Amino acid sequence: MNDVEEHGSLVAEKDIPLATQLNLIKRRTERGMTPSQIARLMDLKVKDVKALVKTNGWTAKREVTEAPAQGRPPRPAEKTKERTEELRRLAKEGYSRKDIAALLGIDRGYVDTLCRRYGIRTASQRERVQRLYASGWNQQAIADELGVSRQRISEMIKQYGYEKGAKP
Repeated sequence: MNDVEEHGSLVAEKDIPLATQLNLIKRRTERGMTPSQIARLMDLKVKDVKALVKTNGWTAKREVTEAPAQGRPPRPAEKTKERTEELRRLAKEGYSRKDIAALLGIDRGYVDTLCRRYGIRTASQRERVQRLYASGWNQQAIADELGVSRQRISEMIKQYGYEKGAKP
């Protein structure tokens, strides 16, 4: 059986590698998310996610903090320390907040919140264009890397007066 039949839309329609998708589904299941929540978040089919969870025997491992006497039910404890360390590492490598959110499988707004809370500075699009152009990348390659038009890259280079470096 090939990967497309075995994993449904996970392989067929996504740009994210299969191993990364499976790891994200496993982590989210362990954090207490339901297959339908995971499917909605990752834009997958619920039946595919349910089948993967069942096949791999993944179950929610809720780490519950002290239960309040009354009020709303307790939520799973967040693993923000690990996530923050990973976010710092990705920021140092020059990833944007949008890229970090996709890599960590969390919401872009939450990445912004963590960056503000812990003083993490990520590379802006402008800084990335300058760095790539200075290292010898052409405008089309930069545009493809950042997911914008070549025209936008050209405008930024002219507007900020970036110098092209030696070819890599």
